[in-house]
Amino acid sequence: MRAVCVALLAGCGFQASSSGPPIDGNNQVVLDASVDQGGGGGGSDAAVPIDARVCFGVGLVKVCLAAPPSKAVSYSGTATIDTSNAASCTRTVAQTGGPELCVIAGTTVTVGGTVTVTGSRALVLIAAETLTVPGTLDGSSTTNTNPRRTGPGANVGACTNAGNAGNDASGGGGGGGASLATKGGNGGVGDLNDNGGAPGSASGGAAGNAQGAPAILRGGCRGGSGGDKDNGHRGGVGGDGGGAIYLIAGGSITIDGAVFASGAGGVATPGNSGSEQGGGGGGTGGMIGLDAPAILIQGRIAANGGGGGGGGALNAGGAHGGDGSTINWNTRASKGTRAIDPAGDGGDGAPGSAVGQSDNLNGNPSDGGGGGGGGGLGLVWIDGTVTDGSKVSPAPTPH
Repeated sequence: MRAVCVALLAGCGFQASSSGPPIDGNNQVVLDASVDQGGGGGGSDAAVPIDARVCFGVGLVKVCLAAPPSKAVSYSGTATIDTSNAASCTRTVAQTGGPELCVIAGTTVTVGGTVTVTGSRALVLIAAETLTVPGTLDGSSTTNTNPRRTGPGANVGACTNAGNAGNDASGGGGGGGASLATKGGNGGVGDLNDNGGAPGSASGGAAGNAQGAPAILRGGCRGGSGGDKDNGHRGGVGGDGGGAIYLIAGGSITIDGAVFASGAGGVATPGNSGSEQGGGGGGTGGMIGLDAPAILIQGRIAANGGGGGGGGALNAGGAHGGDGSTINWNTRASKGTRAIDPAGDGGDGAPGSAVGQSDNLNGNPSDGGGGGGGGGLGLVWIDGTVTDGSKVSPAPTPH
């Protein structure tokens, strides 16, 4: 796999190996980077003091700065990083085929308290020395919070998009669950008894295929939308994929708290407006990367898929699918429950995915609205030697 090296400012001391255009119009990209400049993550130039290095990362993301970081970065209490706001970033850098990067660099980086990350750009935290997470760094997308939120860099990149469901005046189909590291579930069929509206039943949305290992940092994928009954009774939209968070340290990474990038649950339309609507499909987990010579994981890491939304009955809509699990890192997100009505029920959505639990993700069919499919797992990407790591979902992929 080719590593991506981003030169944040000129003067990094190397030339691009490709004659193609620079990554952001001003900076150079090394697609097959052998340059390390003493950057962390097991670099070959051990003679360079750790706090004098300008290049960091040996894996999927390689970043070079114009000068070594000069100040510590620390978060405490309840805080939000909005990567859409360039002022939140040390520097923003484009990626070809994926979300832009919001890079925040410090001599050390400490994430205490609860830090929620949102925005259009993926988050990259760089520590010249040590990066510690005693608190919670949460780049998950959610449907069941107020307000709902979308994790950093989610839904951007080459997704094998889940299918939207068919419409039917007597019951729309459920949206397909999104796929990333593992395949999501298909949406449930609506109007099984063909008792009116368009002839036949309403198809559920098909899940896309699982994707291979990424060549860039990216977030998760969005689930498919549920089918409509009519213009006044719309199906639920699909849940957003989880965000993208990448941690790089020249010395070590210690996670005593938690890092999350789970996907959102599929949406269901409540009340009479959800009459015989199809539930939305769940979003996939996003991507979490850890790159350092020594990585200690005594806390929790999760990039799990969201549950599918429940289908509507004649007089009521179903319930949203559960957001991908975080604190309960190895527990599946709850399914969106169907609406129940004497004239005929909707279909339940499917539960989401968690480590070792990526089966039975298809939404249930119904005479009313079909249930949405569950979202597949995201990715946990590791470069370095890991100690512990017993609470990680999905299982990490070492490189």
